Amino acid sequence: MSNILKKVCSAQKQYCAEHADSMESGNVEERNRHYRSLKMQAAGAWLFAVPLLLLSIFRDHVTYGNEIQMLLAIPVLLFLGVSLYTDAWKQFRMGRITMDMLIAFSMSVAFLFSLFNTFFPDYWYEVGLQPHVYYEVAVLTAAVGLTGKVFRFLPDELHDGDRMAGIIFPALTGIAILVFVIWILFGGMEAVPHALYSVISIFIVACPCALGLVTPVALMRGIGKAARMHILIKDSLALERLSKADIVVFDKTGTLTEGHPTVIAWLWAQCQEEYFKEVLLAAEMNSTNSLATAISTALREEGITPARLDVCEVLKGKGMRVVYKDAEYWVGSHKLLKDYHVYLSDVLGDMLVEYESEGNSIVYFGRKNELLAIIAVKDQLKAAALGAVRELRASELDICMLTGDGERTASTIAGKLGIIRYMPDALPDDKETFIRELQLQGKMVVMIGDGINDVQALTCADVSIAMGENPDDATVEKTMVVMKSSDLQSLPKLFGLSRHTLRLMHQNSFWMVIYHLIGVLIAAGILYPVYGILLTPMLAAIVILLSCVTLIRS
Repeated sequence: MSNILKKVCSAQKQYCAEHADSMESGNVEERNRHYRSLKMQAAGAWLFAVPLLLLSIFRDHVTYGNEIQMLLAIPVLLFLGVSLYTDAWKQFRMGRITMDMLIAFSMSVAFLFSLFNTFFPDYWYEVGLQPHVYYEVAVLTAAVGLTGKVFRFLPDELHDGDRMAGIIFPALTGIAILVFVIWILFGGMEAVPHALYSVISIFIVACPCALGLVTPVALMRGIGKAARMHILIKDSLALERLSKADIVVFDKTGTLTEGHPTVIAWLWAQCQEEYFKEVLLAAEMNSTNSLATAISTALREEGITPARLDVCEVLKGKGMRVVYKDAEYWVGSHKLLKDYHVYLSDVLGDMLVEYESEGNSIVYFGRKNELLAIIAVKDQLKAAALGAVRELRASELDICMLTGDGERTASTIAGKLGIIRYMPDALPDDKETFIRELQLQGKMVVMIGDGINDVQALTCADVSIAMGENPDDATVEKTMVVMKSSDLQSLPKLFGLSRHTLRLMHQNSFWMVIYHLIGVLIAAGILYPVYGILLTPMLAAIVILLSCVTLIRS
């Protein structure tokens, strides 16, 4: 258990470090202080739970065994576990039934019932029942409950355990009432002590306190496996949402392509002047776009030196605008042709078709309303792109592609990858709008990108993934998942890991419900008419421990 708490502590520190910029320093310190307190409470509860379990085994051979157990349980119930009561009360006042409430109620019933049996055992002896004490069960419930609170990295969110508690608690109350009525119907008023004994036993054994651990333990396991695949999951919610995704949206450049474009052709619309390239180099040196990097590299290889610009301005999602010797120049996508009212001759247009139909990107360079040159840039598709897209489609995921390239280039790339839905000429605002429209249709959207132009879309997506060997810092900061490798084959594996993690959650929850259901049936007295067996402290402890063992095995 101490090793588990250490791992949780490490994960908590990482979470706080990653979110420190978005949280006020005072809130971060308060969160850390609260977390350290919870960790100490959980560790303290386990320190009392272990000797209590051992003592319960040899209770009959220990003088004043019940009294010793009571003294060991009091510090946990009244001091170490007080946060379970306070949180349960807060949720109750808000009208919510949570795991804290179920745990607090169960351990209170176990402790008070044990307290009564310690001082008034004759009451049960007179009706032929054993005055069992459940101090170890109360403390074990508190210890597991506190450990569950330690595991919860996002305490403000409603976890699966809390959602299930909202179903279990009313159902449990209904079962208890039904059991009480059945005892009275078949045993008459003489069976009231037996009915009361069974009802109390049900509330003691029925609390699936380890359910609060199911989601965080499964997510931690998934995050660990992802790390071994060189995938950093910054937000555990991403791992849960990936299994429910409907659509995967790719940005083209650097995600589906290698992200290392090269210039393959220069088409000069005007007589080439040496200083044109100097101005172009100076402009592209100030851009972080991969196409600009390719052009800068090509010009440097020619021995061109950059001009000294008077003005340099980034045109968001379009390109660059610069001023050199009182003349305005621009470089970027074909959207700038419309902005500057530039005429494109039929000859150049026909030449562009050839390059665009091969999937090449086109960059335009001009002066005011005059086109100076067209540069064709090739960015090779990743070898694994087609296979990854096919695997994702085989998993019944819809695939979309967003790109700033023109219609012909986008159509060619999409056709090569078997992508039916794509958006050409996409500016950052267009990408965000595209994502939000999908969400309005009720779709769970996964967005994958690597550049500054993808930040808006990544921020609003249900799951955001930064991919590539050197993704933009702003992109990494805003994303929930960072894939350190540019290998697209890791992507289907990530989705598979998410589905496996979800199955693990459901599997663990199923077995916990089964264990506690068996305990409830025995506590209700289903074996009593034939075998005379009712719930015992050892059986109640075994049910809780089996739940914990199921988690540890997973």
